[in-house]
Amino acid sequence: MRAHGSVVELPEAGPADHLCWVHDDDAAFDLAVRAFLAGGLARGERLLCVGERAIATLAGAAPDLGDVGALVTRGALETMTVEEAYAAAGPLVADRQRAFYDAATRRALADGYQGLRVVADLSELAADPAQHEQLLRWEHAADELMASGGGMSAMCAHRSDLPPALLGDVLSVHPLGRAAGSPTPYRLFFDDGRLVLSGSVDTFTAGRLAAQLATGPSRPHTVLDLSTLEFLDVAGCRTLAGWASDLLSRGVPVEIRGASTLVQRMWRILGFDGLAPVSFSAPRSTPRG
Repeated sequence: MRAHGSVVELPEAGPADHLCWVHDDDAAFDLAVRAFLAGGLARGERLLCVGERAIATLAGAAPDLGDVGALVTRGALETMTVEEAYAAAGPLVADRQRAFYDAATRRALADGYQGLRVVADLSELAADPAQHEQLLRWEHAADELMASGGGMSAMCAHRSDLPPALLGDVLSVHPLGRAAGSPTPYRLFFDDGRLVLSGSVDTFTAGRLAAQLATGPSRPHTVLDLSTLEFLDVAGCRTLAGWASDLLSRGVPVEIRGASTLVQRMWRILGFDGLAPVSFSAPRSTPRG
């Protein structure tokens, strides 16, 4: 399973990285961005910096990246302001953004690189309430794209002074995140063709989870992995049942893997097996609610 949860330091570079980095210190952010890009450079990946703040991290001495100008000249490093990104990919619509980054990754591979490694400072978009829903849809779609093994990895950066609820939403759809405090108690991400829910979901976060599940792509068969879920209350269970019921009504079968025996018992007792007759498989040996 992909690495997931909260991090304090930048993890070692790997394929399909999808990291949300909430920053409040300019110098530390500059170092983190350059280190993230340097990891991709060492792996033979093309680099892409999106957003004025991300581009600014490349100014001055960058011993971990070497000659930035030379990287740009030979096509190993590209930069785009938010305005330029809009011009290239169109408005912030998940399908358009996915098509743009999928094509950019394919070009990198065709040019002999091992993949595409992106740093994007999305604070400007996140600060606009009108963009909130589309931003979350895109982050969810982006994670599926990265988990598919196509060769893209990314660090999505946000300022720490953005609303806590918004940061919690954004962090929860990244497998890895760095932020002060605990803006989200769970993670919803893709791995090996399945959707993974880890951490804890309760009455206070069930609404957020319901909204995020509704943004997920529909596939002929949907597998939800709960093997790393630590806690799920009645409200959380009701959210999962509602999501499954919606998919089943559209002819999409749902399999839930790794649910504890307690979760499965709660599903039956609450009558969700009638509302959403999902297929449970491989229960955990240690029941957790």
